[in-house]
Amino acid sequence: MKKIAIVILVIGIVLSYSCKKEEKKVATTINGTLIVNGTNDPIKISTELKKPQVILYHRHGGGVLGGGGPQWDEIDKTIVNNSAKYSFDKELLSGEEYFLVYTDCNPDLYWDNINSYNTTLFPITAGQNNNIKLYVLAYSWVRPRFINTNPDVNNSDVFKYVSGLPCDNCGSAGLPPVFHGLTDSTLNWVGKTWGGTNKFGIPPGQNNYNPHEVHGKLTRNGVTRDTIIYYSVPPYDTTIVEIRY
Repeated sequence: MKKIAIVILVIGIVLSYSCKKEEKKVATTINGTLIVNGTNDPIKISTELKKPQVILYHRHGGGVLGGGGPQWDEIDKTIVNNSAKYSFDKELLSGEEYFLVYTDCNPDLYWDNINSYNTTLFPITAGQNNNIKLYVLAYSWVRPRFINTNPDVNNSDVFKYVSGLPCDNCGSAGLPPVFHGLTDSTLNWVGKTWGGTNKFGIPPGQNNYNPHEVHGKLTRNGVTRDTIIYYSVPPYDTTIVEIRY
């Protein structure tokens, strides 16, 4: 009898836990648009390729990924329409972690898709109306133009470029390592990059996605200081980008 009582107790706990999990489910609306990063424009949808998909994932289990950590379950997926819009209506567990990813964007126009289950850039809140812009990185090309903004035409400013431009080896690509005095110099090479200012529309410092920025050392009036200059790149095309210091 004691064994039977224990079995009944365990079954009761399991059923109780299951009911509590079910009770936590809340109606959730998810909708939005795939947007070209750095703009408010929807991405371009090809009539010759399959349309992009938006996938809803559920993260659970806690811990560290790859070490007995969280699990990532695909909950649902949908195909965007001709205007790059998508929508879900789901019953989700309140307080749990959900997020969106996208895939199958035109590879001739856009960088790698966000289709990895360990990427949580676009979170969803259960029980709410979630309107989420999914920012897609378009291919872009940069031709840098360095401009000294010091109004003194006889200035002896020195700007030493350190990093930040989209080139593998700026030295061999023709980038002068140092700019002296009054400078308005457009460089003779083009670097491939992504369009926008902040990657995936995420503010600097969040999720380790940094903005477009040039790092350098500026010497002005005898004082040298580290300098960061932010810049934006239009999508799809080659643009002369001004680096003003």
